[in-house]
Amino acid sequence: MKNFTVIGIGETGDGKSTFLNAYLQKNTFKSSDDPNSCTKLTSAQSNIIDNNKFTAIDTPGLKDTDNADQENVRQLVEFLLRYANGINVVAIVLNGQIDRFTIDTKKFINIAHQMFNHPDFWEHLCIIFTKWYSCMNEEQKEMKQEQYKKKVVKYIRDYTCSNINVDLPVFFMDSLNYKTDEKTISELNRFYKFVVSKNAMKTTQVEVPNVFYEKVIREEQNNFKYKDDLISEDGMQRTEFFANQSRSKLIDYDENESYTDWKNEKQWEIVKKKKIEPETKKFTVEIRNEPIYEKRTKKKRILGITYKKFTYDEKVGERKITTYEIRKRNKITDFDENESYSDWIVIKRYTEVK
Repeated sequence: MKNFTVIGIGETGDGKSTFLNAYLQKNTFKSSDDPNSCTKLTSAQSNIIDNNKFTAIDTPGLKDTDNADQENVRQLVEFLLRYANGINVVAIVLNGQIDRFTIDTKKFINIAHQMFNHPDFWEHLCIIFTKWYSCMNEEQKEMKQEQYKKKVVKYIRDYTCSNINVDLPVFFMDSLNYKTDEKTISELNRFYKFVVSKNAMKTTQVEVPNVFYEKVIREEQNNFKYKDDLISEDGMQRTEFFANQSRSKLIDYDENESYTDWKNEKQWEIVKKKKIEPETKKFTVEIRNEPIYEKRTKKKRILGITYKKFTYDEKVGERKITTYEIRKRNKITDFDENESYSDWIVIKRYTEVK
């Protein structure tokens, strides 16, 4: 015996539990037209129909009157993680008397897709219009089958940023009269054929979606300096603080954007040291030439008969005198590898004579 499982997702009061009763052909889930939610916990019920086991999973209504959507979805995910049979069909249950393609419909589709996170999810999706009575206009039905479906498919393509081909079945039910209403009986038979044609999606990888946002987009920035540098007391060392960070861009169902705070995914420090390298150099300060003299003596006659000796200096050559200075300065390499120099300081002065 094969088991086929349908999960219903929708807004409180739109007839989700009533539809699932019709699918099981027995009144097993508590249902009401009261806008206050009847279903508080996810539960599953089954029935044997034509030698097949059909199971329905009823879920708390999203947009619940207790404002507990996130917790309801969390509890639903916990249930699915324990459910071994898998899901054949995800039914988005909508009130057939409402013609608008609403933000709530987007929300239901989005939450279901995020939750199952399955590559073939769209093949298992369908729309159920409940409270569809025999007296209702056929033109209205045709509009929902064509125009509403087109809007849903367009939204799915926009949401997935792809031109995905979605064959989205749409069914119309007067669930309270599923035993007697011929049109509902026909739609149920068509729905059963859709259900049995689908292999079950495993639920071992389901995730808890965020019910408040249509899209949660991860953003990253790498090698980000997330706080000010730390300089050592002697000024010779600088510590820089870097991180790879992430945050979420949150887009709600009214297309408002917000962001979470940046969070460090990985962080590290880079220590840079200032370098001071002394260097010395010999500079030529002055070069000058000086004459070289030697003493000379000669006699000179005075009054024709007397000789007297005279001493004088005679230039015999030149010598070169060079003055040198030994100077010292520091080569300074800062934390960013920029180079600078201190002023030269004379540490020695001397001359050489050649």
